[in-house]
Amino acid sequence: MKDSKTKNQRRRTFLYLWILLALLILFVTATYTWFSLSRTPHVNDMGLNINAQNGIELALKYDAPDDEWGQRIDFADLVTEDCPLKPVTWSDARQRFLAVRYGFDGRGYDFAELTDENSANRSDGEGYYVIGTFYARSDAYCDVSLAEAVLLNEGENGAGTYVIGSPVWDSETVSHKNGGNGAENAIRMGLRITPIDEKTGQPDGEYEFFIYEPNCDLHVSETEGYQPTPSIDRKDTLTDADHLILQKHSSWTEAEPVQHNVTIKQLGEFLQNVKLFSIKPGEKVKIDLYVWLEGQDIDCKSMINKAEIQANIQFNAEQGNQSGLDDISDGQ
Repeated sequence: MKDSKTKNQRRRTFLYLWILLALLILFVTATYTWFSLSRTPHVNDMGLNINAQNGIELALKYDAPDDEWGQRIDFADLVTEDCPLKPVTWSDARQRFLAVRYGFDGRGYDFAELTDENSANRSDGEGYYVIGTFYARSDAYCDVSLAEAVLLNEGENGAGTYVIGSPVWDSETVSHKNGGNGAENAIRMGLRITPIDEKTGQPDGEYEFFIYEPNCDLHVSETEGYQPTPSIDRKDTLTDADHLILQKHSSWTEAEPVQHNVTIKQLGEFLQNVKLFSIKPGEKVKIDLYVWLEGQDIDCKSMINKAEIQANIQFNAEQGNQSGLDDISDGQ
């Protein structure tokens, strides 16, 4: 009788512990609900152009012949797969992306480390983000940064650097809808800048990783103003201020009268100037451009589904008298 009572007590104790563990898991995973999207945006729904002002030339290969260096690269030439953009978060401490790993009940229970080799530029279920690699050179001493966004043709077009939800024509309402569905607020672009040996293409110094956050003050909720994106490393932002490039929101309105192929853009300004690198004649730089949905962003919600986005990256070159590439660290 005594042994039976003891066994019952052990069973109840085990049951209580199991319930406590289940509640703990639920409490921990409740903060990761932003990783659940109804549909997954794809990179082929994003038109991304990469441009450079005079003084900087771009190419797909470090040893490309002179006639293949120019001022424009289409991101579609860098990423040929129809790749999904699934929410991840950048860890500056680990210098890699993390994704929530789900349990059998559909709730996330921990983070998995991702690698470019296994998780980038894949069209299957293992694809999470995209990366395109190109190279830069110059015929003069230059400081290079991202170019401010500017309006052209009375706002019908834009140049410089910006990210915007694509205007999608709706023939029933005779107006445009925002094809971004909020994804333009949660998108991030990372620029990993690596000096290389111009003959071998191998790294010739440490890299720096910059994070460009467009539309930092625009949100799908009623929240107003810039909201810092907390890091999974328990810091206030994804990276330090010297490597975080913030830009106010860009948007568009209908033309008057409404036209099928015309909208009027309003483009945001940078909140600070961030120099990416300095370069001198004869030097080359490798640029890895990452694109992802930042899961820690307050706008990475399940309401984001199929997202159509227009983006433009332009490098601004200011001539100076620098002696060459600045000494740079890995940003850790």
